[in-house]
Amino acid sequence: MSAIAKRSLSTKLLLLTIVFVFVAEFVVLVPSIAKQRRDWFNLRFEEAYLASLALEGPREAAADETLVRRLFNTANILGVTINSDDMRMLILAPEINPHGAPDIVTVDLTSENWFDLIANAWGTMLSSGDHLIQATGAPQFAPSQTVDIIVSQGALRDDLLSYARNIFLLSLIISTLTASFVYWALNRIIVWPVKRLTANIMAFDADPENAQGILTPSGRSDEIGAAEESLAAMEKSVRGLLGERRRLAALGAGISKISHDLRNVLASAQLMSDRLAKSDDPSVRKLAPRLISALDRAIGLSRDTLTYGRMETRMLEKSPIVLHELVEEVFEDTAAMGVTAQNNTPEDLTLIADRTQLYRTLFNLVRNAIEAMTGAANDEDKDDLGKVSIDVDIDGRDILITIADTGPGLPDHAKEELFEPFKGSQKPGGSGLGVAISAEIARAHGGSLTLHKSDEEGAAFRLRLPQDD
Repeated sequence: MSAIAKRSLSTKLLLLTIVFVFVAEFVVLVPSIAKQRRDWFNLRFEEAYLASLALEGPREAAADETLVRRLFNTANILGVTINSDDMRMLILAPEINPHGAPDIVTVDLTSENWFDLIANAWGTMLSSGDHLIQATGAPQFAPSQTVDIIVSQGALRDDLLSYARNIFLLSLIISTLTASFVYWALNRIIVWPVKRLTANIMAFDADPENAQGILTPSGRSDEIGAAEESLAAMEKSVRGLLGERRRLAALGAGISKISHDLRNVLASAQLMSDRLAKSDDPSVRKLAPRLISALDRAIGLSRDTLTYGRMETRMLEKSPIVLHELVEEVFEDTAAMGVTAQNNTPEDLTLIADRTQLYRTLFNLVRNAIEAMTGAANDEDKDDLGKVSIDVDIDGRDILITIADTGPGLPDHAKEELFEPFKGSQKPGGSGLGVAISAEIARAHGGSLTLHKSDEEGAAFRLRLPQDD
């Protein structure tokens, strides 16, 4: 049963409703017991006062004293004294046990506040024994007089217990009915719709590409209706994205295979083009460099496509890296005639990153810079193509690596899709994957790659790498 209560929202709702209703009934019961005690005393004050008036009448009209005593006994009144104008009149003397003076508790209802009424009422109801209570009160029709009565504590306690039992039974009936109605209403309005949402989420999770599994909103205008609308929209979006992902995965697999085969074909063609460059025919030798350049661009495109297609989300193998040494390695692998490489990184700076991925990022950016400057250079400028520099700044716990060149910069229209694969390239035959791959690697490190500057003096990319504690 406890396991059901922990898992079932309906069971929790029912139990909480019953508990809250019982708490409300108990709050009502506490002052009700005090009111019942006060009414019990007031009724006896009135009876005692009216009986005293009957005994004070003319002898021929006076009530029979035996009858009055019987009335007092019926009301559990053991003694009565009337106080008026500094005069006390004993109406009924209590029968005292001759073997010992009884314990008498004095109560003055004319001076009790609500706190005293509640405390004394519950004290009497929870008491034991049968002591005497001497209570003082004012009758309703003679506010200038007071009446002292002596009653049995046991009789008062029995009356309060009987009243509390009746109130409890009534509260039980009311709480059961109220809990049932509240439970039914909340279950119908909240729990059932939530169960419907839960069942739909589980079914959609099991088969997200099934169009029948998309939730149909009920049209409610409250928060649950808004949740249904949002869930249905999200499921449609997820289903569309999954379908697109499946198609792109199939397309990517096909392109990867084609690129792999094409690269092999182009490599064979490149070998044959080298032979053509040694031909005795001047026309063939003149066309050979252009053919070789075209083949190089095609091979580069195939290589970049395969690299991007194989990129997968994986755990980075981070380790301490001496940045200056890594930059030197990148410059050695991207050495080109006429391009000046300037490593401005401190020789003692160590950062935490995946060495292989960081090398790929720097290599792509430096290579792009060299190609941009080479493509923009004139024939007379072949001996001085420009400069590529790498600098480092510290921003809090982030390391900022800036890769700058002295090339022509990027046109405005190229900046919008710079980090989009197959869109950002500005050179003929380029794939635009170098910057896209570098940006993916930066995001995998929790950092970013941005275009820091681009004007007629050159372009600069900034790589931000956060450092763990």
